[in-house]
Amino acid sequence: LAWKPTLESMQLWRPLTSFLFYGPFGLSYLLTIHFVWTYMGTLEKLSHVEPWEFAVMMVFGAGLLLAGVTLGGMNPRFLGHNLSCFLVYIWARTYEGQEVSVMEFFNIKAELLPWFFAAQTYLLEHELPVSDLLGIAIGHLYVWTRQRDILRTPGWLVALFRSNAKLMAKYAAMADEFS
Repeated sequence: LAWKPTLESMQLWRPLTSFLFYGPFGLSYLLTIHFVWTYMGTLEKLSHVEPWEFAVMMVFGAGLLLAGVTLGGMNPRFLGHNLSCFLVYIWARTYEGQEVSVMEFFNIKAELLPWFFAAQTYLLEHELPVSDLLGIAIGHLYVWTRQRDILRTPGWLVALFRSNAKLMAKYAAMADEFS
């Protein structure tokens, strides 16, 4: 992610696309894709009644990750993995105490999953998992602000979702998966 072309040449897609790249193909890449698919999907389905909550969660995580990486002087080359740490932390707090199968190899408690992510970065990529820890910290901040009702969805966003009948019908169809 290069801020100079983003701001000077109005290449506004750059901050968004940094979350779509998960690094070079390898075991770490496969694990990250698996976790994103599994846990992000579950978090979205948990928000099937109020999908605007999922949108706020994603914007909160992506925005603070961009800010944290930029202000911390870190290399924001693959923010997809860091966003997945954010999502896995939130998922782990939602399912605290539940046993989780990691790629069908072994089981761990849900609350340990984000720390498994950080260890994976250290072991497979031979670097300190600073960005992973940033994702975990931002996930913790998100959970903390939601529990204390500090972070709320703006009314205009709720109205925007509710005004789109087709979108709301898709989320209503998700309710069938939980009945």
